[in-house]
Amino acid sequence: MRLLKLRAEDAQDLAVMAAILQDARIPLREMVFEQEHRRFLAAFRRYRRELLPDPCAVSEELTEISSVLGFLEVAGVRYRRLDPSKPGEELALLTIATEPGRAHPFHIRLLFDGGKEILLLADGLRAWLEDFGEPAPAQRLPPDHMGDEPAGA
Repeated sequence: MRLLKLRAEDAQDLAVMAAILQDARIPLREMVFEQEHRRFLAAFRRYRRELLPDPCAVSEELTEISSVLGFLEVAGVRYRRLDPSKPGEELALLTIATEPGRAHPFHIRLLFDGGKEILLLADGLRAWLEDFGEPAPAQRLPPDHMGDEPAGA
């Protein structure tokens, strides 16, 4: 069993993580900002596209695994269009974007379907992505971003 373990220290590294996590699912309750440790953690269920012969193709052979995405040096977190009264609401990650900030050097945006967003105000770019648990067949297929309709539609 291959478990992924990555570290990001610049925008290019983070772009790799964003690609790996594209369409990963997460309920709101699986995210936490530990202010006293200046750390943000999120436990996703990600697709293991890297194991397919064609990682861009949507396939019935696709598996998924739990992965933790963590960020250090986080000074604050802002949320857009997320409802804290629905902690079980499942979100699908579209991408992770970075941009320079004013009070904090890095703004890291976790962009989800439906225009939902988490903004991390960070003093550095230090992140990691690590798989845990056992892989399993995908519960549902991700959307086919090259086609017009979601897979299985």
